[in-house]
Amino acid sequence: MKNGANNFTAERIAELRKNIDFSDIPEIKNFSGGHLRNWKPAKKAVSFRIDLDNLEWLQSEGVKGYQKKMNAVIRWAKQNNCPIETL
Repeated sequence: MKNGANNFTAERIAELRKNIDFSDIPEIKNFSGGHLRNWKPAKKAVSFRIDLDNLEWLQSEGVKGYQKKMNAVIRWAKQNNCPIETL
């Protein structure tokens, strides 16, 4: 006995898809937030200088993971439209 998705023919699937209303679902155009399951944005190793007080603040809860925190701070600033040209 077949059950589940095995019962659907290509014609039945096309018919079902034709009747789906996507009008209340916003289209995802910006994937930089990384909120899709198992998807991670591309990363690149960079080297730069940082003031010691800022580094100590990032490492205040432990040295491990401070780079992720720094990335989160930059992402927050980008998502909240912080004006970079005034820095």
